[in-house]
Amino acid sequence: MGPLVYLTLCSMRNRLRVRIKRLREPRYLIGLVVGIAYFYFLFWRPRSPRGPVGAGGGALAFMSGAHASVELFGAVALFSIAAIAWIWPSKSRPALAFSRADVQFLFPAPFTRKQLIRYRVLRSQLGALIGSAIMTLFLRPSGAASGWMFFLGVSIVMAVINLHLTGVSLSRESLGTHGLSGLARQWLPAAVVGVSLIVLVGTVGLDWPVLALMTSGVEVLDELRRLFSTGAASVVLWPFRAISKLPFSESPQAFAAALPAAVGILALNYVWVVRSDAKFEEASAELAEKVAKVRKGLQPTAPKAASKATPFTLALEGRPETAILWKNLIVVGRYFSLKTLLRLTPIFVVFGFMVARGGSRGGVTGMVAVLSTVVFFITVLMGPQLARNDLRHDLANLAVLRTWPVRGSALVRGEMLAPATILTVICWFCAIAALFTAPRLKLPPSWALSAMLLAPGIILVQLLVQNAIAVMWPSWVSIGARQARGIDVMGQRMIMMVGLLVVLAVAIIPAAIVGGLVMMVLYWATDSVHVLLPAIFAAATLFVETMLGSLMVGKMLDRTDVGQIDATEN
Repeated sequence: MGPLVYLTLCSMRNRLRVRIKRLREPRYLIGLVVGIAYFYFLFWRPRSPRGPVGAGGGALAFMSGAHASVELFGAVALFSIAAIAWIWPSKSRPALAFSRADVQFLFPAPFTRKQLIRYRVLRSQLGALIGSAIMTLFLRPSGAASGWMFFLGVSIVMAVINLHLTGVSLSRESLGTHGLSGLARQWLPAAVVGVSLIVLVGTVGLDWPVLALMTSGVEVLDELRRLFSTGAASVVLWPFRAISKLPFSESPQAFAAALPAAVGILALNYVWVVRSDAKFEEASAELAEKVAKVRKGLQPTAPKAASKATPFTLALEGRPETAILWKNLIVVGRYFSLKTLLRLTPIFVVFGFMVARGGSRGGVTGMVAVLSTVVFFITVLMGPQLARNDLRHDLANLAVLRTWPVRGSALVRGEMLAPATILTVICWFCAIAALFTAPRLKLPPSWALSAMLLAPGIILVQLLVQNAIAVMWPSWVSIGARQARGIDVMGQRMIMMVGLLVVLAVAIIPAAIVGGLVMMVLYWATDSVHVLLPAIFAAATLFVETMLGSLMVGKMLDRTDVGQIDATEN
């Protein structure tokens, strides 16, 4: 393993050199200053002892007050990650992801399969150590002892998660390669996961009449903590509680007592991964070629596969925006399809039936209402930044887009339609769920309908601004599928976010004025407050602004030089 360890250390050194060299460019230097300032004022700035957290530490000290709850529900989260990996595996990535250089130089080298697996595991654990250090800095432990315990605990937790997910991928690859003989060797983990799911779901199901009668979320959480701490559920969650106990240990003695069990679980996962007989070379080489083409700004060659159902039938004639929407929805279908929706449908049906049995006064119903409302606002405000299936993704292929007989304004509108449609559907589902599960809030249906009408306009305005930034300042935006990383890149995105919020506030002012005038007229005429009709006029104003803005951005896109878009640098 000596040469592989040397290769890993040299790769880390070279990556650090690249990060330092790119600070010569003002955009990265400004982004680094903004990112460091953000972390300083948010996490490291000294706080007043009279504050809610006090001088004793940061968020880690705050969570220590709910030590038992954090430990238990951390164990539930770890169990969920492990169960989803078995039930719903990801087929987009191979079991072990090697770079193109690894494939070309290490695969023909005189290394055994176990050595290559150990090398890949070693590289992944370095990322876990860096992530643990960042989390420790963010949570601000109150002392050196608690800081080291949290750092080592989180490192072990992330190492176990990484090893277990790798083991799941290798096991499923072995099942697909060896068939029944592979099933004879890999049946035990799958059986354990299945039995564990039955135990936990059955425990909650048997106690559901008690949960349904509770009137607050706090009571529901206390009851769930009691259920998962006793009986068969506690046996199922014991390995996960042993791991989650480490980061939040109250003393060095408690950390030392919990360390052997966690290290033992880590060692078992390591042995499981190293002893795997799955074939990963071909899939790793295929992924490495795709990543290399993406980094060069080229479109990777899609593998030949059976034809899949399209989102809708595209007519031979029509507006170009519809064709671009059709194309982008097909791309989304690679990640979320009707088959995926059918997998989730039974979960939503069972959960909806259980919530309905809880009645209007149930604490679970209130939790669903609050969660739906939160997801609604997060989708409206943050969704356009995360849904990048628009010009931010396709601008790397501007040379191909220029060959289309489509104006820039139509291209901009068509690119925005797919993410706007997906985010709008999510918002509407959340609004309907909140409306039917929050009767105690006495929220009139007209308010929920008004929010549903305003959401598409606000989403479209943000998408327009995001695409305008990509066209005007492509070097400040991650173009293409590859996403740059680092505090400096995060600082760039924060600067763009501030600009986005300013433009959004300016764009909402005309819509607010129009809606306010309509509301005043209705109030003078009926002597009562109406929100539905003003929301319709405000939403129409946002749509008009989006149409006018797309014309301006389209003209800039028509004048954009292909050489200005550098997907490789991003």
